[in-house]
Amino acid sequence: MPSPRIESLANPVVKALRALRTPKGRDEQRLFLAEGERTIATATAAGWIPEMLLTAGPLRAPIDGGASHARESLSVTTEVLAKITGRDNPQEQVAVYADPTPESQLVSAIDPNRAARWLMLEAPRDPGNLGSAIRSADACAAGGVILVGNSCDPYAIETVRATMGSIFTVPIFRVTHDEAIGLIRRWPGATVATALDGASDYAEIRYTTPAMIVVGTEADGLTAPLREACSSAARIPMLGAAESLNLAVAAAIMLYAAERAQR
Repeated sequence: MPSPRIESLANPVVKALRALRTPKGRDEQRLFLAEGERTIATATAAGWIPEMLLTAGPLRAPIDGGASHARESLSVTTEVLAKITGRDNPQEQVAVYADPTPESQLVSAIDPNRAARWLMLEAPRDPGNLGSAIRSADACAAGGVILVGNSCDPYAIETVRATMGSIFTVPIFRVTHDEAIGLIRRWPGATVATALDGASDYAEIRYTTPAMIVVGTEADGLTAPLREACSSAARIPMLGAAESLNLAVAAAIMLYAAERAQR
């Protein structure tokens, strides 16, 4: 049986899914959008089941498994996908997923011994930077990304787009500043803050397993309580005119420094 088809931009489904690009719509529906064949394939391989799969073209391997397991599949026009995603030249497939359960994102769900490296980010505000940092955490086999305080939404469409599928393979946790400080203080391995005036070069740190890399904002760096809770503070040398590195770049450098030291 062919999938139901939507061609009208005024269709209520289009309106509801377009709302997922806004914080209000995301809060109300607790769903998020993922675009593209490769990203959906990554989600399928990681065990995520789409609530809905929209396609404007033929379903090809490797995502036909995702299509057959989607709770609902719809055929749509390219114009409908452009309306939903806000892109003039959208990918031919868009999937809708349910948010992870709130319980899975609590500080109590973090098991430090699950991985050799972890990434903690204090109040990241740029979705692209956060998405790239999640992708770096995935590449370095980090146990998860821990978001402290008032962070941008890791499941916003811009963030998901920047992760290139890693949002489905890296656990995301959300904690308060007090919870983050408590977690750092009882962490069984190294806890390394990044700071322009850190006492040690990033390459000289002992990243005792499991190592927690703690990164602050590009503008202000880490707040004092978080930095002081860490066992060491590392600096990445700024050799040119730039005052600091992009958050995602700094996170990647530190994660791989830990990987190399542990190896």
